[in-house]
Amino acid sequence: MENNHDLGFQKFIRGIILVGFTLLLFKLILTGDITNFIAPKMLPFVYFAAAVFLILGILQIWRSDSKKELDIYCDCGLDHSGKSSPIKSLAIYSVFLFPVLTGFMFPEVVLDSSVIKNRGINLGTASVQAEQTETTESSAETKTEKTTATQEAKSADDMYLEGLLNSDKIVVTDAEYSKITNYIEMNLDKFEGKEIELVGFVYREPDYKQDEMAISRFTVSCCVADLQVMGTLATGEAAKNLKNDEWIKVTGTITKTTRNEQELPLIDIGNIEKIEAPSDPYIYVF
Repeated sequence: MENNHDLGFQKFIRGIILVGFTLLLFKLILTGDITNFIAPKMLPFVYFAAAVFLILGILQIWRSDSKKELDIYCDCGLDHSGKSSPIKSLAIYSVFLFPVLTGFMFPEVVLDSSVIKNRGINLGTASVQAEQTETTESSAETKTEKTTATQEAKSADDMYLEGLLNSDKIVVTDAEYSKITNYIEMNLDKFEGKEIELVGFVYREPDYKQDEMAISRFTVSCCVADLQVMGTLATGEAAKNLKNDEWIKVTGTITKTTRNEQELPLIDIGNIEKIEAPSDPYIYVF
C-alpha cells in the first residue's frame, strides 16, 4: 500500500508539472512574449502542445487518486516494487519544475548585442539566400515544370528589382528586410547612389573606426536557437556618439566597401534618428 501511495504522489507531481508547462505557455501566448522564443509560423504547434500538456496533466492528477492496486506477477525473482530514494525523485522532478518556476518568476529578456560576441555577425546575406533558395532536379519528369517555375521566379525577381531601382527612396521594412538587403547586395553596382532608409540597432566590432557601425537585426527562422545576426555597414560623423544596442532609423546613400575580400553595401549616413526598440525586434525568415 505504501508503494501505491508513493506511485500516486508521483503521478500527482507529474500532473502538476504538465499543467505548469501549460500555464506557462498560456502566459507567453497571452502576453505576446512567445515570439521572443519562436517564429509566428510555429504558433500552431505551441497551441497543440499546450492542449496536449493540459489533457495529460489532468489525467495524471485524476489517476493519482486511484484506489486500485497494481500487482505484478512474474517468476523473474526481481523486486518490482518501484522503490526509489526521495532525494533521487526530488532531483529528477526539479529538472522539470525549474524551467516552469523561473518562467513565471523572471521577465522575458530580448536579446542584445552581447549575443553577437558568441554568434558573430553576417555582413553578407547573399550566401544565406542562396542556401535557402537552392533547388535540385530529382527526376526527368519534373525537369520541365521546375524550369518553368524558375523562369517565372526570375521574371518576378526582375520586376521586383526594377521596382526597387525606380523608387525614389528604398524603405526597408521588417516584412521585406531579408529580401531587400539580398537584392541590394547581389546588384550592388545598380544600387550605388540610391537613397535608403533602414531601422536597426547599433553594433560595432573592436576593429571598427569611430564613425563606423553595423545597423543590425536578429533574424529567426524557427526559434531563437537558429537565430542569426544580419548587419549593414554604415559610416558618418553622426555615428560617433552612438552606443551599442541603441535603436536608430538611418537615412543615407548606398555606396560600397570591401571587407575580408568581399564587396559589401555601405550606407553613407545622411540622417540618424534615435527610436524606441520595437515591441517585436526580430526579423522572421520564411
